[in-house]
Amino acid sequence: MRGLVKGGATGKIVAELACEYLKKVTVANGIHPADIGELDRICKVPRALIRSEQHLKKVYRHKNDRKASDDDRPRVKRAITGMQPMDCVVMDVHHINVLLRRENGKTGTPKLLGFMDIATRRVWCELVFIETKGGVRNVDVIEAFIAMAQHSAFGLPKTLYCDNGKEYLFADFLDDAMQLLVPNVGEPGKSRVIRALPYNAAAKPIEAWFGHFEQQFLKTCPGYIGDDRMNPKRPAPGKLPTPFTGDFNAFKRVFKGLLKAYEVIPQSGALKGLSPSQSFEAHVRQGWAATVVDPDRLNTVFTKPEARKVRQHGISVGGRRWSCDELDAWFHDTVTVHIPQYHGYNALRLTKPDGSLLGIAHPEEEFAFFDPRGARRSAERNTRRNRALRNADQSAPDIDIGAELVKLAHRAPDVIPNAPRGTITVTQELEHHQALRPEYGEPRSESEDERHRREIAAARDTFIRTIGRN
Repeated sequence: MRGLVKGGATGKIVAELACEYLKKVTVANGIHPADIGELDRICKVPRALIRSEQHLKKVYRHKNDRKASDDDRPRVKRAITGMQPMDCVVMDVHHINVLLRRENGKTGTPKLLGFMDIATRRVWCELVFIETKGGVRNVDVIEAFIAMAQHSAFGLPKTLYCDNGKEYLFADFLDDAMQLLVPNVGEPGKSRVIRALPYNAAAKPIEAWFGHFEQQFLKTCPGYIGDDRMNPKRPAPGKLPTPFTGDFNAFKRVFKGLLKAYEVIPQSGALKGLSPSQSFEAHVRQGWAATVVDPDRLNTVFTKPEARKVRQHGISVGGRRWSCDELDAWFHDTVTVHIPQYHGYNALRLTKPDGSLLGIAHPEEEFAFFDPRGARRSAERNTRRNRALRNADQSAPDIDIGAELVKLAHRAPDVIPNAPRGTITVTQELEHHQALRPEYGEPRSESEDERHRREIAAARDTFIRTIGRN
């Protein structure tokens, strides 16, 4: 019976299967009541006994509905006392249950990219409305994060708390960014990106905020359809809700107004009767200020450095040739290219071996065969290259390598050999076996063929002279 409850069987099924099992083992043990009805009566399992084992349902829930099980896990109450704004920011993506009309006439719902500041309960929001199929991309979350990181009321967080979804892969790059670009934030060497455990929604206050904001604010917006997409909110039986009146930009203005209303309404709990705006104002009065980041510099964080060979003062990336003025004067064999991982790109950051900036490379322009601009462009690049070669020439002295090698040889002391260890001689008896030295006497006589060739050449010369005189 306990195994049936643990397996997820309902009370009726437990009662029936447990009764059948009890009848089978009763008969197997040699008890055979004359009346079949009597066997049913004595083997019936009391409902009170079944209810006493209902706690084993929690085992079934834990194995088959982990989120529901984790919602019931023990919790530790956490206080925000002493926390400063942006000490910890929780980010998440949420589907907004408001129906909007796309440009092609179809309807859809926008996506909300939210960043909650735990200390003040303010939320930085960016909206994305996808005109076609697909979900939120890393580039969407990056752009929202950059917008927050350069805002004076938010800035760069000390700690970022996010999920393990594919749209949060960019957060691995942020860990280095928050340590290297802004070293005065947090403790050096400490990871500032925290990955949430699966099914641990309660650890992310922003998920509770999504539901709160929808139920108290977004439901007042025209086009609200509720959480159940299969059975949306209907103004009348059988009638679908009317989409939001206006385009996506109009909805963003309405959403911004609702978000502002949320920030000025006092909250109980962690804020102790203050509104998010009042809580933030108190920190500002005490001297808090944001640490903001230049968006162009932060964009360079989401890149992967790769070494590329420099050939003819250019590099190849993504099937295209890239160059810049600095590469025309670069004589090293390789250069480090920082290739964006999530954004499309038409410019690449190049760095030297020491990590300093070399330049920004762009795709090389192609010219028609007789286009005079191609010749001018080639001349400009060669001028830069030749100037750099002259500067490199002037940066080092002229040295006669051969003369220096001869001086080196002259300065080297001679090595005086040791006296010969012995001399090898040939015995008298073997002298007649020695090879004879060649003796040079009269030249040998010419062969018959050589004589014929000499006579023919002389006759040819005589014939030519005779013709010349005539």
